[in-house]
Amino acid sequence: MINIIMSLSHVVIGGTFDNLHLGHKTLIQKAFETGDKVLVCITSDEMVKNKPFSEKLESYEKRHENLADFLREKNWIDMAEIVKIDDPFTPGIRPGLTHIIVSSETRANAEKINDIRKDKGLSPLKIIEIGWVLADDGKPISDARIRKGEIDKNGNLL
Repeated sequence: MINIIMSLSHVVIGGTFDNLHLGHKTLIQKAFETGDKVLVCITSDEMVKNKPFSEKLESYEKRHENLADFLREKNWIDMAEIVKIDDPFTPGIRPGLTHIIVSSETRANAEKINDIRKDKGLSPLKIIEIGWVLADDGKPISDARIRKGEIDKNGNLL
């Protein structure tokens, strides 16, 4: 008899998830394609108060609600754990995590998380970097551009 040991992947992703847009959805999709479980970290209102156009940011509660609705729509909610974060590093040092999905903008944070994990005797996370999702003008879709009124959530020019 052959015993097959299946290894579970436990992925972490994080972000503001303001104006849940096509770039966010691409990141989230990659996480659920990669992992059996996904830890989704949403930045607290305190953490994002200095972002550009922060006065137009959706509240944490609204961002959480929109994200949970999207996960339910995709039938991913039972594979997810959604948590509020106050810093970009602490959730990534949770034991049992195996992967982190990032954009080029947040890769440095993932590398820092792996340094912290190493210092704590934990295995490093496999870093998977996804490319930017581009708007119609060839520039990256971002919540800052949406808040400025340049593009919509799908990258269409306004």
